[in-house]
Order: sequence, then C-alpha cells, then structure tokens
Amino acid sequence: MMDERKRQAYLEVMNIQVYFPRQQLPGARPSPVYDFPDVRSAPPEMDKSVEAKTVISIKSERKGNGLAAIEELHSRPPIAPQATVTSIRQPTDVLESESDGGLDEESSLSFALRYYRINERLAVLEEVPPQGSRQLNQESLTLMQAILKALGQKGLEPIPQAEDFFWPLQSGYSMKNTPRIEAAKAISGFLQMRKETDGFTNLLVFAGQIEDVLLQFDESKVARDFESSKGYFITVTHSLASMLAVSTLKRDAWQHLLSLKKRIDSSG
Repeated sequence: MMDERKRQAYLEVMNIQVYFPRQQLPGARPSPVYDFPDVRSAPPEMDKSVEAKTVISIKSERKGNGLAAIEELHSRPPIAPQATVTSIRQPTDVLESESDGGLDEESSLSFALRYYRINERLAVLEEVPPQGSRQLNQESLTLMQAILKALGQKGLEPIPQAEDFFWPLQSGYSMKNTPRIEAAKAISGFLQMRKETDGFTNLLVFAGQIEDVLLQFDESKVARDFESSKGYFITVTHSLASMLAVSTLKRDAWQHLLSLKKRIDSSG
C-alpha cells in the first residue's frame, strides 16, 4: 500500500483536493481517523533533504507513469479553433427541405403497393399497411370489392392476381433528387409499364402516405382526380385500412370517386 504522505503529494501535484469526511453519515459505517500530516506544512525540524528527495522521487515516477505528459498538455495555452469549410445550401434548397418535411422524414420514406388490373377501363393501386394482419388483408379485399361494385364493376370475385411494388427499390439506391420525387418517378415508371401491358384508362389509388407523393406537384393538394401525362386518369382516395379504422372516411371516399364513376358509366 502506498504511503499516505506520498499519496497526498501525488494528489497535490495533480491539483486534486483531498477530502476526508469528519462526521459520520447516517447509516454509514464508522470512518477511520484521518489525521495525516500535511505535506505542504511540514514541521520545521523535518530534514529539507528528505523533502527534496520526496519531490524528486515523485517527479521521476510521474514521468515514468505518463503523468508529466498529461500535466504538460494541461499547461499548454489553448489552441485557437481553425476555420472549417462547410457546405452552403442555396435558399431554394432550404425551402425544398422544409416543404418536404425535413431530411429525416424523407430518408424514412417506405411503403408497399399492390396493383390490380380490373379490366381495360380500370386498374387499382392499393397501399398496403406495413404490418397488416391476414384478417385486415381480407377485410381490405372485401371493402375493395364493395367499392368496385358501387362503381358498376360486376363479377369481381375473386379479385385478380396482384403485383407488388416496394419503395425504396433496393438498399443503397442512389438518388439525384429527394426521396419523394424519386418515389413519384419510380411509381410513374411502374404504372407506365402496366399501362402498356394492360391498357387501362383509369387508375384508382387507395393511398396512405403515398397521397403526398402523388399529389406533391399540385399546390392545392386537393386535385384527387386528374389526367396524368401518360394518357390515363388518376383518382386518389383514402386507403382501405384507414376506411376500415374510421368508417366516416367512406363518405369522403365516395365523393372522391364521383368523377371516376361518371367516366366509367360514359364509356360503358
């Protein structure tokens, strides 16, 4: 065990104040009697050579243990921070990031879609809940069938085979634009391929978070029924899962579908 005088000398050199409790704390074990001589106030009769040897010994041990190097670093004057080069965004970039809800929200954009070809006049794009149960999937299909029948589409049982679309397309997908813009382009490309194959003239979208993706270029955010540049009409309404959770949304959805129903009836 290190001599107490030597230990206190170490602590003094490192500017560490020694503290010994003088009173017993409630519930604590009795402390030993701390009555050690103060190195800084050694008695006059103490041999100065002994004190000098002690200091020399401490300094040599500090050097061997790396303490001298640590003290040297603390004693150096503070270094002035150097200027760093940071990227500067243009005001348009700031407005774009704020309007998009922030980079964190953008980077977390993830969804799954299912595409159904109903007939030559109509196709359906459904946003699927990320953690939907089998019962929810069945209830969603039942609700979709009811909506399609209300639109005048008969004989739709069972629902045709679906084709899945996932975003992001793959891990580490390189993007030149914001995720929402890239997602809109990817959906447009997917639908264009389906349009060339299936030849539908109307697309009904049951949308959750992709509603903002599909309507992001419309300033009013209310154009739920519009003609795309690819030669077909797009009707956007609430997701099937949200209508199952909040039944009053079905009334809103029917209002969204009125223009679509008129087109289907007129082409009948």
